[in-house]
Amino acid sequence: MEEKMKGKNEKIAAKIFDSVVKTYDTFLNSTTFGAINRWQREMINNIPSADLFIDIGTGTGEVVKKISETYPESKIIGIDVSEGMLKKAVEKNKNNKNSFFIKASALEMPVKTGSVGAVVSSLTFRHLDPEKAAEEINRVLKKGGYLGILDIAKPKYDFIYRLVLFFADKLFRPIGTKIFSKEEYDYFMESIQNSKKPSQLKEFLKKYSFEEVYQSSKVLGMITISIFRKK
Repeated sequence: MEEKMKGKNEKIAAKIFDSVVKTYDTFLNSTTFGAINRWQREMINNIPSADLFIDIGTGTGEVVKKISETYPESKIIGIDVSEGMLKKAVEKNKNNKNSFFIKASALEMPVKTGSVGAVVSSLTFRHLDPEKAAEEINRVLKKGGYLGILDIAKPKYDFIYRLVLFFADKLFRPIGTKIFSKEEYDYFMESIQNSKKPSQLKEFLKKYSFEEVYQSSKVLGMITISIFRKK
């Protein structure tokens, strides 16, 4: 049953992101007033250089591009379930000989155990089954390897979170369901509900041998950048 749900969720994700390839970068930049680029660079700059990076949910390959600019000697693998996003990522990184893109699940990464120096996730982790994702990231990372997560977070103050849910579920849903199906919009709502407070993420990842080494919150705590090191 769990495997069926995982497959269903990934099919929904692939369908959604295949449909927004052309507008995704513009949408992110406009909704964050360009801050997404600063946030991604802050995440990358707080992770030491590694021989091999993996970017899970790579999307259009923007994070891969930024890693290659910061650490030009590193090899970087971007994985995603959306073929459309991967095509865009390949095009965006066509001049970078150390970047590779693979259609794969973040829960079953096609790399050897203990072979990766750093895993990064920009706006992806909350979409994943957290236990399975943490186990798989732990598997592929070397001892002392780094995990960087940039994502929507539950704010420190619950009233802000409840306000976000109200706007997303009550006010924006009629518009959202005209663009996406009900199932697709529910997928986005579920991902917001699956988000964690920074303190919750820290405590959760402790169970998987990760220690937090950096944390920064943005936009009244609704965005968090967290860096962890595998013990």
